[in-house]
Amino acid sequence: MMRTSVICVVVGMAALAAGAAPAPEWNPAAIRECDRACLVTIIDGYMDAVYRGDPRAVPPLAADVRMTENTGAMDVGEGVLWRSKVKPTGFLIHVADPVAGQVALQARLEIEGQHALAAVRLKVDRGKIQEIEHLYVRNSRFEKSIDDAALALLTTPLPILTDDVPPARRTPRDILYRAANSYFDALEGDNGKIGAFADDCVRHENGYRTVNHPPPGGRMMPSPVIPTDPEMLKFSMMTCSEQIDTGTFAYMKRIRPRRVLILDEQKGLAASFPLFIHDGTSRKAAPGAPPGMLQNLVTMETFAIRDGLIRHVEAFPFVTLPYGLGNGWTPGSGR
Repeated sequence: MMRTSVICVVVGMAALAAGAAPAPEWNPAAIRECDRACLVTIIDGYMDAVYRGDPRAVPPLAADVRMTENTGAMDVGEGVLWRSKVKPTGFLIHVADPVAGQVALQARLEIEGQHALAAVRLKVDRGKIQEIEHLYVRNSRFEKSIDDAALALLTTPLPILTDDVPPARRTPRDILYRAANSYFDALEGDNGKIGAFADDCVRHENGYRTVNHPPPGGRMMPSPVIPTDPEMLKFSMMTCSEQIDTGTFAYMKRIRPRRVLILDEQKGLAASFPLFIHDGTSRKAAPGAPPGMLQNLVTMETFAIRDGLIRHVEAFPFVTLPYGLGNGWTPGSGR
């Protein structure tokens, strides 16, 4: 120990003698925090670069930046969002978390003139983008993912998703996190009482309201088709909790990882990027029943939470994957 100290002193004296300036002391006041406005500016700058199709205009990137699009790993400048003609619309939701250094958005876009839904997540470390995640679905000549009937709820975001929560009514981070996770716990447990649902909780999926419809009912799934079967119409009028109690979602083997990554106290939002595992089984299936849905699904779900309860869920885009494929970020995910 003594020998090491002597060497350090000698080296330090030699550096001073050579004219080298001493290392500055640690000063936390000199560190500029990237607050919510800073994070939103970064992701808006990133999207501006996407709209221009110019990767050189992206805000500073970390040397080890990672990017995925629809769970596939690629470089910045690759993929559909970067290599297509992309335009914004008036539907845009920001969720930003200065504590975690993460920011995301959900937006309706135009890709090559066609309707599209997208979610983009960035992780920012010391002013540089460290992680980029793109999810999207779009209309194409092969598929119509977004019907015109969905545009009514994809034109202007609801105020509960964009307005500031008064400081005295803001929900603490730990409650935002627990409330969002309770949604997935309720789905996995086929028990709506597990979820922190307000009675007036509403869920939008790919632009369709799928719960708590007023009589005579409406859509019960993210589809332009309004059911005519009385039982389906009844299901569409149920609350978030009541729908789960029916066991209808028992085909979801598990929802892991949930990735509740962004807790926005200012807006009362919690954003997650869950992976839904459908392995062909169902908790409600009779013994010997044939296999059911066999696929995975990744999406962005934004929870608007007030007074500790989920008031609104905005879920899109729904990106389906072959069973066994993961989310591109979590090793071993997908089964």
